[in-house]
Amino acid sequence: MSAKDDSFGSSYLPSFDETDDLKITKPDVVRFALIIIFVCGMIFSDITEIPTVPKFSVDNASLTQFNYTKTNHSLSYNLALNITITNSKKYIGLEYSDIQVTAYYGKTRFAFVTLVNETASFHQNPNTTVSFENVAVQGQKLVLFAESNFNKYSLGTAAGVYSVDLLIAFKETFLSGNAICNLKLPLGFNGTAAPGFQATKCWRRRYY
Repeated sequence: MSAKDDSFGSSYLPSFDETDDLKITKPDVVRFALIIIFVCGMIFSDITEIPTVPKFSVDNASLTQFNYTKTNHSLSYNLALNITITNSKKYIGLEYSDIQVTAYYGKTRFAFVTLVNETASFHQNPNTTVSFENVAVQGQKLVLFAESNFNKYSLGTAAGVYSVDLLIAFKETFLSGNAICNLKLPLGFNGTAAPGFQATKCWRRRYY
């Protein structure tokens, strides 16, 4: 009876090789290699994707004075800015040693502000945003507007909105460059900011 039972059982039990669960098939190797390539590609793209780092924008701005006197070529201005810098890198921080903002009306430069220099450098962590609030751009400047610029100024005065361009230049440990911000600034009255400013993203001009 026992012999019959052994024969019956053995005919239904599948063969089992103790090394079956240790075998690595070719598809497994391919999948593992693809995962490694994908991860390395993500890190490499984060390192080499220069055009997206950093991103600048002007989230708020108030212009409460912008007076040009043609007779003595004097421009009086009072502008406050909230400038935002975004580091979109997932793994790499940025170390800024210099950030400068130059304001232009047409092609005429009228103001210059330093946000960061070597004595006040700062580190920006990966995937973060920092803001410089109430950046004061104010003063009086002797400028010579070309006729086209003066006509542009007259039109802006009539409309109560002036077009001012910012050139933001920066230096980072491994990356330098600049960006342009084209602002439409409604003029306030009696020192009070006018509503209507639209947050503006700056477009990259050059990285090197």
